[in-house]
Amino acid sequence: MAEARAVAASAAQTYSQGPLKHWMTGPLTATQLAEVKKEFQELKQKEGMRVPVRSHMDDEDYDFRFGAPPDYDLANLAYLSGKTMQHAEGSLEQVVEDLVKTWEFERSHKLDPAKHKTVDQEKFMVGHDGKKMFNNIEANQVGNYNVLLEGVAPDLWAPGQSWHDTHQHLKDAFSAFPWEILKVFSGPPTVAFSWRHWAHFTGTYKGNKGEGQLVEMFGFGTATVSDTLQLQEVNVYYKPEEWLEVMQGKRPSSDLSGAKSLLGPCCPVTGLAGDCEASGSAPHA
Repeated sequence: MAEARAVAASAAQTYSQGPLKHWMTGPLTATQLAEVKKEFQELKQKEGMRVPVRSHMDDEDYDFRFGAPPDYDLANLAYLSGKTMQHAEGSLEQVVEDLVKTWEFERSHKLDPAKHKTVDQEKFMVGHDGKKMFNNIEANQVGNYNVLLEGVAPDLWAPGQSWHDTHQHLKDAFSAFPWEILKVFSGPPTVAFSWRHWAHFTGTYKGNKGEGQLVEMFGFGTATVSDTLQLQEVNVYYKPEEWLEVMQGKRPSSDLSGAKSLLGPCCPVTGLAGDCEASGSAPHA
């Protein structure tokens, strides 16, 4: 536990410890964090925007990985500033987004997996793209990065990394790494949804220095839930290799924008598409 706590810059930057802007150094200073908190409150009040609810943070005593509950003001500011969807109050999208954000909080910060209230302790399984499925104990031991990057080419993601190693590799890349639900296609017990993960690459990753460019990740998922909305089986579908190639400087971040690498250019292959052809986006194979 002491080792994990040692890498936390602050309660607001436990994992993402990159700078706010690419010409700065990270993690954020106390002055910068104070400015972030002020900006977050002003944006929330001015726009009347709803802040995600991460439940089960202070309803009882927990053994937190970094010694105290996390501070999500920086993450919430990045989320409110960069999200693309505004879901209706009480909508299924809002419910699912809060559930996933609470699950991520519990998995990242509560040391005892038996205290993770968003999952069905006996039935929980999680995996991506048809790779290995991890049960509750296994997933907690290896961490979300290893679970969701399982089976990726070793030159992009080395196998056998510890929970701590995975976060050390990525912590200097971003100041925050927000996530949002785009659409929910079916309700409980099997929830199908699309999602977006994004950040401004202001820091470094494996020696590759970011220039503040927006790096996006898009995907789909299904989650089977209990009648009390506890997660039982989660399957995530996306293209992790492309995202890691962008982070290593092997492809431009524009390849991932707008989910085009996942969905395609959506232009007729004949090239006779009017606006598509004019924009230069029509494929010719």
